Amino acid sequence: MKRIDTVLITVFSLLLLSCLSLSAQEYGSLSGKITDSQTGQPLLGANIVVENTLLGTTTGNDGRYKLGKLPAGEHQLSISYIGYTHKDVTVSITANEETVFDTELNPSSVLFDQVIVTGSQQAEDLAQAANSVNTMSHAEILPRGHHMLAGALQKLPAIDEIGENISIRGGSGYSFLSVGGSRVMMLIDGVPMLTSDFSRANWDFLPVTELERVEVLKGGGSVLYGSGGVSGVVNLISRQPSKEARFSYRATFGQFDDPSFSEWQWTDDNLYYYGGDLSYSQTFGPVGLRLSASRFFSTGYRRNSELSRFYLTARPIINFPDGSNLQLFLAYNREERELFFLWRSQNNALDTEYEDDAEVDGFLTSAIYNKAFSPKLLTKTRFSLNSQLLGLPLSLTEGFDPALGLSGEFRTVWLAHDQHTLTMGIDYRHDIASSDFFGDHSANTISPYFQENFKLNDAFQMNAGFRYDIYHLRGDETISQFSPKFGLSYKVHPNTVLHGSIGRGFRTPSIAERFTEHDIQGAAELLKNPDLEPEKTVLMDLGIRQRVNDKLSFEVAGFINNYENLIELTQVSDINLVLQFLNCEKARIMGVESQMALSLWKDRLSLRANGTWMKTETLGEDEGCRLGDGEALPYRPEFSAFVLPAFHMKGVTLEAEYRYQGRFDRVSFFLSEQRVARKTWDVRARYNWRSVNLMFQVKNMFNYNYTTVEQNIGELRNFVVSLVGEL
Repeated sequence: MKRIDTVLITVFSLLLLSCLSLSAQEYGSLSGKITDSQTGQPLLGANIVVENTLLGTTTGNDGRYKLGKLPAGEHQLSISYIGYTHKDVTVSITANEETVFDTELNPSSVLFDQVIVTGSQQAEDLAQAANSVNTMSHAEILPRGHHMLAGALQKLPAIDEIGENISIRGGSGYSFLSVGGSRVMMLIDGVPMLTSDFSRANWDFLPVTELERVEVLKGGGSVLYGSGGVSGVVNLISRQPSKEARFSYRATFGQFDDPSFSEWQWTDDNLYYYGGDLSYSQTFGPVGLRLSASRFFSTGYRRNSELSRFYLTARPIINFPDGSNLQLFLAYNREERELFFLWRSQNNALDTEYEDDAEVDGFLTSAIYNKAFSPKLLTKTRFSLNSQLLGLPLSLTEGFDPALGLSGEFRTVWLAHDQHTLTMGIDYRHDIASSDFFGDHSANTISPYFQENFKLNDAFQMNAGFRYDIYHLRGDETISQFSPKFGLSYKVHPNTVLHGSIGRGFRTPSIAERFTEHDIQGAAELLKNPDLEPEKTVLMDLGIRQRVNDKLSFEVAGFINNYENLIELTQVSDINLVLQFLNCEKARIMGVESQMALSLWKDRLSLRANGTWMKTETLGEDEGCRLGDGEALPYRPEFSAFVLPAFHMKGVTLEAEYRYQGRFDRVSFFLSEQRVARKTWDVRARYNWRSVNLMFQVKNMFNYNYTTVEQNIGELRNFVVSLVGEL
């Protein structure tokens, strides 16, 4: 600990000296517009980065960008956007003047021509990132009719939705009562979103219409993001305000088909859903503003599964004369839903004997102040308040008060040398949770962290860092964990990059996992376990990114994750459904994931595909979790795949989306029931005219019946029409 303190004091002293030694310098500004070279349409969310500085920005709805306080002289810009060819250009900045630079980008199928920020908390080229990172753009998510982010994420390799959990590389199983904590950290613009009681993510908190892009960091995210990022991080990056007034809208209507078997028919009513989204964006002098409202309603396709959801978001950005800015974000969501718990029987798979309602309220407010002391020294100060009450099955909800999470962070990024970038900061979090089922609890976490990115040359770069988490639950002992991480990438050829990383992950058990105890209407009983130990992991991966040409690229990565004290919800009775969260002493998850992108016939034909093979096993006999030596962990598919062929011509796009998820080798409950793999096809036709997109879609086209979790049939075939556009 003394060694860590010495390093931090030395680094902060050097930063102070750097600030004091900044000489007077003349500055100018840069603005412009980024468009598609073929259609002339503006590109939303294109990245502009000034090389050899820490300065950068993204385009708004209208494709426009602005960079202030650039030193006078020549600068090289790196411009990128998902699905387009990377471009490097040189611009000349004149002191006390605004330089205007417009440019176009060419469409491309290369997966890696983009800039990311989640892997190292600073802008870097994905092609040379040491971490395994996947991305999705606004243009990939919105036109495909996704109302919920969890559904959109499943098109990425090694990502599965298990119940209400997102699992990355098999990190998470199924939490039968939705009480289990997440091993995936959810962020909105870098602000942590896990709840204070369950340590869960509300994946539907931000409407997909407000997403600029999603970045998914795989592997140990604990170094920069702390407990909860043990198997990965999902960062939702929201859209930027436009310069002039713009309205964005989306309207969707869907109709569920009849079930495959007549005995499953539980109602003669039409079953349907609809949604509407509206956003407004404009800049008023130094203030940019985004406002949005979203409404979604579904009757559901099963008895007792009606859902009503409402969102409001506001994002003002205040730009100050010195080049700093204050980004405010406020979001509120309200959800009322019926809860389908278990089917009545296999012959009545869409009916249930259990009826209950849940109300979900969520409120988030955050303030982020970004200050550039120079092009090579930036600071970020963040404060946030996260208040959520997540709906739980079978009357549990009534016994909970909204969880409250207060957090703050101060971060400094210093380009100490053209080859050395230092990121350091301190993170604080205060959690308050109250329930009739686990009592009143509060906890504090303080976490200093440090990371250095080192570029030895244009071909070789590495990063190394650590985080020290100190967690204290009131009335309990203090838990601390040192989490180091090391990563590297090597460009062995202009089109070939090797990358790898190794790091330690860490997750404290949530308050709900340790202390919740309840008998649920005689259907199940949950026992508390205050002696749960924190999870610890060592995560390793090694991969290759290959650009064959501008039409074909692929990536392959292998991973090995070793878990200690893995927390799993376990049935502890052979007779009744008595459940308890227990530590599984040692387990291993290993696998290989791959993805590819191909474009043919002047980009009229395209193919996106990925596949993941995964093996999970316990290491040694584990009587507590009722797993023998070498047995598979529950709810982890051995193989999963995604295939998306598409045809594009004159504004028309035809797509067929196939999703495969292998049959689980092991589950935790109802062990004798039949399990099958998921094999679903979604087909869609889209027509794009200027800024208007009309889509017709058939989801689960062959009405394939499967269960991802026990006694819950997957979504029936349904027909969807949607209209998306901007004014």
